[in-house]
Amino acid sequence: MITLDGSRMTDRAAIHAELKKKLKLPDYYGGNLDALNDCLGERRERELIVLSNASDFLEENGAYGANLLRVFLDHGAQVLLE
Repeated sequence: MITLDGSRMTDRAAIHAELKKKLKLPDYYGGNLDALNDCLGERRERELIVLSNASDFLEENGAYGANLLRVFLDHGAQVLLE
């Protein structure tokens, strides 16, 4: 289980910093949704992602936040919004 704090993910740079740290993404991670898609595609395990403060996250990030969640779902992750 990986817990992401949506209140800390206030813009794209903060989102990708949190993802890199919590998902233990490689140093070459490009910090965008395409790079996230590529990195998740390299993983074999399917994660449970818990997004705390999800309403704050979605309010701050709109369509970009929804697209991030879609990338997780496309790779078989379960996403729990808290």
